[in-house]
Amino acid sequence: MIESIKLKNFKCFRDMNLSMAEMTILAGANAAGKSSVIQALQLFFATIREKDSFVDVADALHMEIGSPHLLISQNPIELPDADFLIGITCNGEQTDIRYKINKLTPLRLSFQKPNRKLGEQLFYLNAERRWPRISYPAKVDENIMSDGSNAAYLIDRGDMQGHKVSKSLLLDGAASKFSVHVEEWMNVILEDVTLSVNVDLNKATTDIRYSNALVDHDVLPTMTGFGISYILAIVTAGLWCSSLKNAVLIIENPEAHLHPRAQSQMGKFLYLVSASGVQVIVETHSEHIIDGARIQAALMKQTECLSINFLSEQERKIVIEAIKVKKNGELEKWPEGFFDQKTQDLRELFELRRKSAGK
Repeated sequence: MIESIKLKNFKCFRDMNLSMAEMTILAGANAAGKSSVIQALQLFFATIREKDSFVDVADALHMEIGSPHLLISQNPIELPDADFLIGITCNGEQTDIRYKINKLTPLRLSFQKPNRKLGEQLFYLNAERRWPRISYPAKVDENIMSDGSNAAYLIDRGDMQGHKVSKSLLLDGAASKFSVHVEEWMNVILEDVTLSVNVDLNKATTDIRYSNALVDHDVLPTMTGFGISYILAIVTAGLWCSSLKNAVLIIENPEAHLHPRAQSQMGKFLYLVSASGVQVIVETHSEHIIDGARIQAALMKQTECLSINFLSEQERKIVIEAIKVKKNGELEKWPEGFFDQKTQDLRELFELRRKSAGK
């Protein structure tokens, strides 16, 4: 398990240390550094897998960023023999990777190869997940693609390969096909969802159909709301990782296109995934995701396994506040700016009502 991450001169972080738990939540305003933490983890794991002494940043981050030079803090601290550093403490042992940009090859990000290899497998779902399509690609047999587009294919592979979902995620207490577990959890989160998957290996495509009590026959994903397609990838990835050892699952904005109730259920699901042995890291703007996770943690009496971190900009630097979850699920503190907009809006509405009543 990743116990902490250290960053020096990486993007908005000149010098940062962040402790992590079985489930780590990153919350905060836009441009507060949440995505930078996730990108640092992606880059680190991509580097660990590299056989050469340089890494393709676009491939590592699943996005174009331009020159790797842009990853360096604008006001860096002194760092010998490196432009920036990413360090991971995993299972009690720290591994630092120093990155440097060679002036002769400025589009290559070179690094000092670490002596240690990590056993953790990184799985990542970004915020730009694949919207409803008539069909999806059938490719990548062992990993969820960053946009979630091969989720339906992995469901079929899960059935074919006999993937066993962790016991902590079995809703009926009995083992069954992988696709059945996916459907059951889709029902928990969204209610009344039935799915069927058909793979055409000749065309390398996957067709998926949905139905519920309102329809007489299955319908295409394009005939349903975005939420169903968006959470299919999350549920599939969570259950898939639960069948593996040393899996780390990173998810950006799991709340996208979900009703508040579904967001809360998603938070509970993700905590249960973390309780199954998968380390879960979530970036979110949803208090319902956080509420669901802390409720589930309190029910299981494992609140120490949930780490909530609030990132904010203060005096031109990023500050990270760790928020402890008490045994009853309550938060130890509520920093200014941490999901307090509802209180501010209610106060403003009350003031409007008071003024209206006084006329």
